Amino acid sequence: MHKLLGAWSKLVGGNAANGVLQLVIFAIAAQALDLAALGVAILIQAYVRLIDGLFNFQSVNVLTNFLAGAQESDDTDRLRGLLKAGLIVDFSTAFIATIVAVALLPLVAPWLGIDGHWIALAAGFCVVIATRTFGAIEAGLRCYDRFGAISLRPVAVSLVTLVGSLIAWFAQAGAEVFLIIWLVAEVAANLVYLVWSLVILRAHGMSGLRQADARGAIAASPGFWPMMWQTNATFGIRMLSQEGDVILAGAVLGPVAASLLRAAKNLANLVGQLGRPLQQVASAPIARFSARDEGDKALFYAAKIAAIACLAGLVLAAVMAVIAGPVLALGFGQEFAAAATITAILFSARALYLSGVTLMPLLIAFGQSGRFLGSVIAGTAAFFIVLGSTIEPLGLIGIGLAHVAFELVWSGYGWITARLTLHRTQG
Repeated sequence: MHKLLGAWSKLVGGNAANGVLQLVIFAIAAQALDLAALGVAILIQAYVRLIDGLFNFQSVNVLTNFLAGAQESDDTDRLRGLLKAGLIVDFSTAFIATIVAVALLPLVAPWLGIDGHWIALAAGFCVVIATRTFGAIEAGLRCYDRFGAISLRPVAVSLVTLVGSLIAWFAQAGAEVFLIIWLVAEVAANLVYLVWSLVILRAHGMSGLRQADARGAIAASPGFWPMMWQTNATFGIRMLSQEGDVILAGAVLGPVAASLLRAAKNLANLVGQLGRPLQQVASAPIARFSARDEGDKALFYAAKIAAIACLAGLVLAAVMAVIAGPVLALGFGQEFAAAATITAILFSARALYLSGVTLMPLLIAFGQSGRFLGSVIAGTAAFFIVLGSTIEPLGLIGIGLAHVAFELVWSGYGWITARLTLHRTQG
């Protein structure tokens, strides 16, 4: 646990810094642009994130599981082969996702309320997907405990974006310029991070990847492709609620609602900054427990981390229920105070998310990635059932309640599955 806390502190420090920077960037854009123009830019970002989540494979959790197993058996050749396989998957699917995003944009833009003069710029923004190829890289860094390196990329992106946003604000630039700055900053930082991370992995012995036997490594990793497909179907379905809510807010309630929802989500994501690092640092230990046939220890380890994180998230949610309005008005402008209630609800939803933050690596380690997919499908069904019945009468509050429904169903389903799986294997 001491080692986990040390790694978590590195990641959460970077994530917290990034979360604050993202809030400042949004505050600058909110001060510089009117709500409608800001809403269009946000809708373009949400569209790109949705397509990225649906079609760009995230190989990190699957690879972390198998890389940790190869490390446990000191199989260097398999390590190199798995890393090569992950890189091939990452770059191939990122390219496919970019093409899909550009091709679908003219069809969905009218429904999203994106005017014709935005189309070319939105298509250019889709290029950022091609540089989001971090799955294998992050899995390798996790296994070598280079968590500080993992946390630097989002901070670097945000710092460059912040500087550009400040320049655009002082120059009284429009929303189009802000969107270009956000694109260039992320693409540049992503490319630098990829090169730097490969250098780090090379220093740990991961050289000669071109000659590595990717097919052999996959063949020695039972369930590699089913897990890959299932976990990425999981991510894709999850994005339907994570980014689809902003798109639906814009399409049903208008760009102003999309701006208010994004402000609330940016604040609530600060709670998520506690969870993502925990998942990152816990993945390899959980996989190692499972590799040693110590499933009970893996379950206890995962549950303890999730329980502590959830408790911390609930405390933050209680505080935000009191101060959300003044914080929104002070940070983004008085008109954003209208998002106070949805902000408090989203904080509660993020706290519930923390109750299941270790479920993905745990279920992957138990060979139950398909069950994790089932938990996300169940949660997504609950999300859209609640959303469909509440968005018209309750507006943004209905979206918040839909998120609460998702987290309750998803987490409950996941922990029940994990416990039953352990019971079957021990029985």
